[in-house]
Amino acid sequence: MATETAPATQLKHIDSTIETLETHVEKESTTGVTSTINSWIKTLSEHKDLKGIATDLEKLQDALAKKDGKSITSLLTKLGDETTKAGENAEEGDAKKIKMLGKALTTAAKAIGKMG
Repeated sequence: MATETAPATQLKHIDSTIETLETHVEKESTTGVTSTINSWIKTLSEHKDLKGIATDLEKLQDALAKKDGKSITSLLTKLGDETTKAGENAEEGDAKKIKMLGKALTTAAKAIGKMG
């Protein structure tokens, strides 16, 4: 089942999230990440088929608060996989962006794993 085409604001949200991920991993910082995660939890909670990703984002918030590197790496890997799969079910125009976000999450997980 294909999901509906994302509005331009959601595509910008994806771009912003990719940039945030790359910047925060590079700087080894979590400052400001909570607001990005919260906005995604809110957005994804509105879609029945994406609530699992929202739940994992909540777990990621907890892991970040506890500075639990192992859990952070594991959750980012899982979120990367889930996001990439969601991209495979998205409309053609949205799929590329969603898959890029999935790859950015997976890349962040690998980078953080190497730090720990």
